[in-house]
Amino acid sequence: MAALVASFLWACAYIGPTAVKPASELLLVAGRYSLFILCGLYVVWVSWQNVKQMPIRRILFGLHLGVVGYFLFYICIAYSVTAGSGFITALIVGSSPITIAIFGNIAEKRVLWRQLAPSIICTLAGIILLGAEELFRGGTSDAVEDSLLAIGLSLLASILWAYFVVFNAQSQRTWVDKPDPRIWSALIAIGAGIGSIVLLPFAIATTPPETFSPQPLVTLIGWCVFLGVLSSWYGTFIWVRAARGIPAPLAGPLLATEAIFGAVLSLFWEQRMPTVEEAGGCLCIIAGVALYMIFDARNAQAREWSTLASQADDTGARKVEPIPATRVWLGRAGRMRK
Repeated sequence: MAALVASFLWACAYIGPTAVKPASELLLVAGRYSLFILCGLYVVWVSWQNVKQMPIRRILFGLHLGVVGYFLFYICIAYSVTAGSGFITALIVGSSPITIAIFGNIAEKRVLWRQLAPSIICTLAGIILLGAEELFRGGTSDAVEDSLLAIGLSLLASILWAYFVVFNAQSQRTWVDKPDPRIWSALIAIGAGIGSIVLLPFAIATTPPETFSPQPLVTLIGWCVFLGVLSSWYGTFIWVRAARGIPAPLAGPLLATEAIFGAVLSLFWEQRMPTVEEAGGCLCIIAGVALYMIFDARNAQAREWSTLASQADDTGARKVEPIPATRVWLGRAGRMRK
């Protein structure tokens, strides 16, 4: 239940950009992570003795992951939602297991590309259907451009998240001294907050003046607090706690519920039903992710049997396979979230 609550809190980020209008997307991002950084600074303050023992290069690496995997990631989502719809954005970003598998296989070749091909083809078919909606319905050139921009930004967000997951997981596996999870999460939060603070003056300058009247301002502050503290920090905290008791095969489907929650919340917020093209694209993307999960589960079972067989070898030699990068989103990196 806690994992589902965390997924729901994360999914609320897909309706935030439209909920705070007329505030600019950048102001919401800056406000969200400016509060998120306070949570990270508190953890660093109470754990300062441990932080001082960390190498500078690792601290900088954690900060840079926060900028890429949180700050830039949510900028892409925010502008994608307002250019298209939260429904399309949630679905495309929800295909990130496929993107992560592609990045993981590039970084650490573990499977043949033809084994990933069915998942990739289904996902691409779904994205094409989502992008072709305006063309099918004879939309204006501006509508088509906005739809393509939304899809492009959603794909970029998925790529940024794949970068974060793959390189974060690789660093955690290869480092001899593993950093404390709370401190590591705090460094990522601070990195996201630094990016927000740098751009905060520009975000304020590009926001329409009517945003700062009482009611829109209260709405903006409320959403910044909700997304920065409850969604980002508390959502991550309860997911990490819940993940300790979640079997690995269930972690992937539970993470995928974020996209489902995001799509449903977006349709509810927009007060509409999905079009035929959107429904078709949704089914294709879900099929692609499902195919990947089935393939990944079979691979995991095969590796377990191979490990058991090698351990029972008469020679006594043990040959344990390392966790492939195509499965890192089910591991420690998958437990960190936006």
